[in-house]
Amino acid sequence: MDVFLYGVYALDIVDTIEFTNIELHELARTPFVVNLGILSALLVPKIAQGNVRSALIWLSLACLLVMAGPIFTAALLVSCGCVFLLARVLQKLSIRTDNSGLPLLLGWLVINSTYFPLFYATFPPVAGFLTIGEFFILWGPLFVFFRSIHYIHLSCKQRVDPYGENAFQHFLLYIIHFPSFWLGPYQRFHQFDSEVSTCKSRINRENNIAGLKRIAIGFVKLIIIFHVFNVPYFYKLDYYGPFADALFANGDAGPGHLWFMMIMFVLRMGLFISALSDGVIGMNLLIGIRVPENSNWPILAKDLRDFWRRWHIQAGVFLRDEVAIPLSNRRTRYVGYLCVFIYCGFFHVPSFVAIVCFPIIQVILFKATDLWGGFWETQENRGGKIARLGKSLYLHDSWLSAILGMGIVLIAVVVSWTFIFDRYHGGALILPRMFGLS
Repeated sequence: MDVFLYGVYALDIVDTIEFTNIELHELARTPFVVNLGILSALLVPKIAQGNVRSALIWLSLACLLVMAGPIFTAALLVSCGCVFLLARVLQKLSIRTDNSGLPLLLGWLVINSTYFPLFYATFPPVAGFLTIGEFFILWGPLFVFFRSIHYIHLSCKQRVDPYGENAFQHFLLYIIHFPSFWLGPYQRFHQFDSEVSTCKSRINRENNIAGLKRIAIGFVKLIIIFHVFNVPYFYKLDYYGPFADALFANGDAGPGHLWFMMIMFVLRMGLFISALSDGVIGMNLLIGIRVPENSNWPILAKDLRDFWRRWHIQAGVFLRDEVAIPLSNRRTRYVGYLCVFIYCGFFHVPSFVAIVCFPIIQVILFKATDLWGGFWETQENRGGKIARLGKSLYLHDSWLSAILGMGIVLIAVVVSWTFIFDRYHGGALILPRMFGLS
């Protein structure tokens, strides 16, 4: 009955089933970089371009029924209908008032007020320990909210017509397209819609090879995660689950162990996002849909600003377009940064440390990065002794400064991530021990 109501993911979130002492949901998650959306590669080449959109909608609905069950699928369809109707109403309001600001604000409030309570409602009867909000983070429907907000923004700005012919069909596929549904990445509506409308023209041998290559690369990355990170370290120490909750709750380990495992946690998370992005890009290429890159080796970032440009790139595009730009300008860009990280913390876990401590740390580090770069740029322009000294000591724009920068970024990420990935303690247990204070 649980599988019927909740789909295959009812099996994933039950942590009492084990195989060789490793939870079934861990084993099920790790080897695969593709999902049932791969079936679209068999379907789309056999149908006419005019039927592609309808076929992908029906395939996505079938995949959702199997994987998430009828309850989730029905709730998703109702939500899509409500968002689409809201977009229509808000567009009329923006036209009538000749002002898109108020309708857009109303849309934001409605969408985000819907998301927030999900963190305080649990799944009955399967895995009562798991809140719906945590499920959304874990399995990807979080991007439903991102895409919904983006579509409402376009409607309020009259950049999309929700009253147009087949408008709901275009919107629905944008939300539920299954190869990209779980864990994204986020893609702008017009970009995705245009790709779907012309995808048959890009189904060829070259893209098929490129798509299969990306899937293979993603698969290799997940094998590395499993055999290099999980089995010898995380599983051996009973740190299970994507968020390794037991690591953050460890009240006995010393600073060395915690720092090492947190660094491993950051590396594993980056590789995981990159692997999933490879799979999504590959699956979509097989049907002629180009998905933008979502990861660019963030571990090689030389400063924190560079790190966030490389990490989860498309989520960054959403936060820039929908949060930073509407709320700030050049003079108030740090206000924009603060709002971005508040919103980022809110969408991970809406707790005090996630929406206050995490954003403040990020903005302070952004300011420090700008001051450091600005100082050396000023000295270079002056061409004085300090500039020459900096070059001789490799303090700026050198291999040594790059290595030091990567180290500082890693430390900053490790510390700040405890506030958003420690879902139950907000870093209160692990951080004092990491710095030898308890």
